[in-house]
Amino acid sequence: MSHSNASTDAVAHALDLSHYVILCVDDEPHISSALRRIFDMAGFSVLVAASASEALNLLAENEVHVVLSDMHMPEMNGADFLAQVRIRWPKIMRLMLTGTTDSSVAIDAINKGEIYRYLAKPWDNDELVCVVREAIDKYALISERDQLLDLTKQQNSELSNMVNILEEKVQERTADLTKSLTELRGSYIASIKAYSKLIVLKNHGLFVHSQAVADLCVKIARLAGCSQSEVQDIYIAGLLHDLGKIGLPESMLINFNSQGDEYQRKIYESHPKSGEDCLGSLYEMGQIASYIGMHHERFDGTGFPKGLKGQQTPFGARVLCAVEAYEELKTSLTGTDKLSSADAARMIHQQSGKLFCPDVCHLLMKALGIDKPDSQPLGSTDGADESEPAHHRGNTPAKAEHPLKPSNFADGQKTDVLIRNVLTYSELMAEIAQHSGACIVDERDKPKGYLWVRQAGGVHNASPKLVKWLKDHRFLINQEKGWFLPLL
Repeated sequence: MSHSNASTDAVAHALDLSHYVILCVDDEPHISSALRRIFDMAGFSVLVAASASEALNLLAENEVHVVLSDMHMPEMNGADFLAQVRIRWPKIMRLMLTGTTDSSVAIDAINKGEIYRYLAKPWDNDELVCVVREAIDKYALISERDQLLDLTKQQNSELSNMVNILEEKVQERTADLTKSLTELRGSYIASIKAYSKLIVLKNHGLFVHSQAVADLCVKIARLAGCSQSEVQDIYIAGLLHDLGKIGLPESMLINFNSQGDEYQRKIYESHPKSGEDCLGSLYEMGQIASYIGMHHERFDGTGFPKGLKGQQTPFGARVLCAVEAYEELKTSLTGTDKLSSADAARMIHQQSGKLFCPDVCHLLMKALGIDKPDSQPLGSTDGADESEPAHHRGNTPAKAEHPLKPSNFADGQKTDVLIRNVLTYSELMAEIAQHSGACIVDERDKPKGYLWVRQAGGVHNASPKLVKWLKDHRFLINQEKGWFLPLL
């Protein structure tokens, strides 16, 4: 068996030839009969026509896959007929069968009908069947390709529709989310404004103080390299840090334990937690609420409400702690005379590592433009009485802290409270009475005067118990005169 026949058999096995229809067009009946017999035996379905017009009618009524046409026929020759087939049914495979040897006939058929193959009469049966099978195979491949292209187009169209629908849904969802976010942001801003107005209604001075705290907190947060969202949280926390004081009586806003009452002290110390509870459940307020709840915690763990120490409190709360104390010293909210910005900052810096975070103290001085906090004593003194000889002031050890400015009370009136949450004047008198040779010298009514504890024979004669007690209660030592109390 030749290679051509092997290929033909392979194609035959691959295709069910009975599904394919061949139209044979020839005006000679015996040739049409011969062609029908050959293709019937090969397994094809066969139609025959004696003229081009008959063939066109059959093509209009039947699905035909291959047309095999003679060249010379009455009415319309094979080239013109195949040209019509190409125009009306371009997928049909077109073959020419003719007995002429004129090459112009072949050229005309190829140009007009774009035929697949040109066959000469007389033909070889095997060759004829093989050519037709190849034409069928090509037809099947083209049909499969077209089906895949159509399927691809359909799927692309469906995919495009899905993409369009998805884009519309995404746009709708984005619009909904944007609207919701805008509404939440509006509620967020409205909440801040509402709480700010409540603070104004409670005490306008408290609001002014809160605004100043917020502004300075922002400067420190930016110097610390905080992100924009962190800076915003710290600013809002500064603005609302005293929100919990709305529920306190007016008398507590300045000196909450002036009566030395434990119950009032507990009420006052609950205000950070009250402020935190007000904001904690609101949109994007969780971090802000935590800053407010911890802004009275001290670096050394002596603050409230939880007594947290050092890094246990977040940076924002540590900033609030120092800045609030600084602003209170400037505006006399602590019950002291107003201090200048520089003196208030130095007073805060003296408590670096004790009441306040060292990093925050450093940033505070930087934000205020005070590069050397210890270069000038508070009030241009070193903490000793002005009447003290100059050589005594010059001998003050360099490492000694600058004393915090004491309280001066109008009309000579003194408060029983010396240090919030720590000490009252009555408690001080009771303690000093237990130590022989110790006495209290109250010079607070004098210009730049202090509350002193002195020991007969000098500070070196004091009992270790007294020394420890004074240190625990924030008294500072002057080696020449005794211990004096800085008030914050």
